[in-house]
Amino acid sequence: MGRKAVDITTKRTIILLRAIATKPGVGRRSKLTDRQKRVIKLQQVRDDTLSLNDLIRYVQTSFNITVNRRTVSRILNEFDMFSYVAPRKPRINHRQRYSRLQWCYQHLSWAENDWSNVIFTDESNFEILNRKNRIYIRRFRNDLKRFERSQSRVHKGGGVGIWSYLTCHGLGPIVFYDGSLNSDKYIDILDQHLPTAYEKFLPQSPRKFLLQQDNARPHVSIKTQKYFKKKKD
Repeated sequence: MGRKAVDITTKRTIILLRAIATKPGVGRRSKLTDRQKRVIKLQQVRDDTLSLNDLIRYVQTSFNITVNRRTVSRILNEFDMFSYVAPRKPRINHRQRYSRLQWCYQHLSWAENDWSNVIFTDESNFEILNRKNRIYIRRFRNDLKRFERSQSRVHKGGGVGIWSYLTCHGLGPIVFYDGSLNSDKYIDILDQHLPTAYEKFLPQSPRKFLLQQDNARPHVSIKTQKYFKKKKD
């Protein structure tokens, strides 16, 4: 009798748990319908830079429903959408990767004397104001192009730039300039400081030097190309 009573109690417990687990309408009902949730997802897809606060205001304006950030975030997570900080620089594409490899293969056999005639130049820009200009975007987790989305570089003032060059004879002077670098500033810097780089080489060195740059816009602009062509002639 005791064993049968235990078996009956166990079966009743299992049936009761199944009934509770499958009982419809358990818990608090959602404020938003499935259609309204899809509308929220559609707004995020149309503009991946919308924040949770923007979506909350949209729900209040469109549906006259008050929701919090956690609710909106949970709805977007149900559609497998997640947020991340947009990179400041885009990734290099296949063409750029191929060009860099070709350049490496072309200069693979260079000797020390060949590299001693190269002038490496580069510049960097540092923002003093508006340093925390991060952009959070939200996209589908399985979106293969989600990392191709980069934030545009907008300088709002308060920045300083540094330019210099490097040769086998050492580092050149550090040049400061205001704001971002353009063709006029780049040409002016070259006119003032490239002659000092030539003076570092020995008189018996060949007068043919290679000015190496990273193909930034001021370096390859039409105005800069005309400047190099004029100097070459």
